[in-house]
Amino acid sequence: MQLGLHFRLDEAEIAPVLAAAGDDARLLRLLARLEEDPAVFARACETDKAWDPIACALSPAGEDGPWPARGVIGGARPLHVDDEESWVTHLSPDEAAEVAGFLHGLDDAQFSRAYAAMPEELRNPEYGPDEERYALGWLSELRTFFAAASAERAHVVFSVLH
Repeated sequence: MQLGLHFRLDEAEIAPVLAAAGDDARLLRLLARLEEDPAVFARACETDKAWDPIACALSPAGEDGPWPARGVIGGARPLHVDDEESWVTHLSPDEAAEVAGFLHGLDDAQFSRAYAAMPEELRNPEYGPDEERYALGWLSELRTFFAAASAERAHVVFSVLH
């Protein structure tokens, strides 16, 4: 499993990313440049491999899951074409603020209940108390990240490169 990464981007930074939507090779090159930019990376949030149990617990139905829970990892819209190559999603500043509000209201006990209720077919081999604690740690980082995105009126791009 690959590592997840959320970027907080301003209008100038998001413009080329949105322009590259649908051109996976170009999009991935842009994301690599953003990841290498120290100023951009300082505003990023890594979720390591915890993005998967977080996504599966909060929105087991994926893109058909409830909003804004599905936006935490799945964003509001995909920017990629090939699901086997990458998963890249986008949230506008208003959408990022909605996700921030959702995360602010989601306490650890609520996440733990969602994690316990995760459908068996979505569970990783690591499913259990250790993975749950691991996911909760990264979820805490996402709360801080999305609160900052909301305050900054930033766009959010999530990526997992396979």
